[in-house]
Amino acid sequence: MAALLVALVVVAVFAFRSRTAGCSGAPPLPDLPAQLRSLGDFDQPYDTTMPGTLEEAAVKAASALHPDLAAATSLGAPVEIAAVDPGRHAAIVFPLGAGGGAVEGVAVFLRACGDEAYYSTVADLAAAPPASFPAVPRDRAARMLGTSSPELVYTDTPLQPRWRDPRTGASVPAT
Repeated sequence: MAALLVALVVVAVFAFRSRTAGCSGAPPLPDLPAQLRSLGDFDQPYDTTMPGTLEEAAVKAASALHPDLAAATSLGAPVEIAAVDPGRHAAIVFPLGAGGGAVEGVAVFLRACGDEAYYSTVADLAAAPPASFPAVPRDRAARMLGTSSPELVYTDTPLQPRWRDPRTGASVPAT
């Protein structure tokens, strides 16, 4: 009985120590539309250390959900957005365009603990495409906020991020 108790304590200690720092709560499991459920794989976590797989999933989801985005030939660099609310997950946003032009859409993944990300949503921006995502570049936000290191954050949705001065909390819209 004592050996069993010691074994349980050891397992509990290892489980506690193996948790990712700042990681709590359930993974951000997606509510998938029928198009993505039929394709499969979108209800599983993606490994963020394998960016090619995540990029492929972004393009696949955009093409399936918004046929006009199927012509998107360029995938912009992923944009990391922190969540202001500790109960929310940080986001990885992939801008989609057609060969160096405006951003026609974005695919959003939410980070889980460790190196996992789950599909979240795709937004079609073709009606009013911004030149980039975020539309306000970091250096412009830095000048507007009077800081050299603004951080990109969101409160309600990663589709509407803000640049925030981490020292003062002041922020300006990034889109």
